[in-house]
Amino acid sequence: VEFPAVLLNTATGEIESEFHTYVQPQEHPVLSEFCTELTGITQTQVDEGVPLNICLSQFLKWIQKIQMEKKIIFSSDVPRSTSEAKPCTFVTWTDWDLGVCLHYECKRKQLRKPDILNSWIDLKATYKAFYNRKPKGLSGALQDLGIAFKGREHSGLDDSRNTARLAWRMMCDGCVLKITKSLDK
Repeated sequence: VEFPAVLLNTATGEIESEFHTYVQPQEHPVLSEFCTELTGITQTQVDEGVPLNICLSQFLKWIQKIQMEKKIIFSSDVPRSTSEAKPCTFVTWTDWDLGVCLHYECKRKQLRKPDILNSWIDLKATYKAFYNRKPKGLSGALQDLGIAFKGREHSGLDDSRNTARLAWRMMCDGCVLKITKSLDK
């Protein structure tokens, strides 16, 4: 019901761009009380949202715009012979959003999922390996490092911003972030 992404500049730690939209549920258009309590997303917000296919189209437009402006490339892009291109990849907290949720939703609805969403860094697995401890959720991982979670937990955009903050801190601590999951054949 929510599709957020943020662009983290790994040289400065700044979030340079954000994408956010609510996705209109098609099969079950009425949100459950559980969903609303967990995420803070209201029925009005999803009613005014867009279907998933429109969301993916808007997301790709955002990606293409920042690719041009910031000269970034994804591993799924055809290799470009420009030395100024900066590599970019997605970072998630667990494999759930891209590996399960979006993957099967697109399959079920027969939507073409953008190839750039087929590989990512699972920050939870990376955190566990780098610090050699099991975090108690995204908020717990931040807390372990003395960082307060900003915003509302389970709000997609707030979770994205906090995932970026955690990734930045881990890089500052010497962690090299590498793709942990790929659905590409």
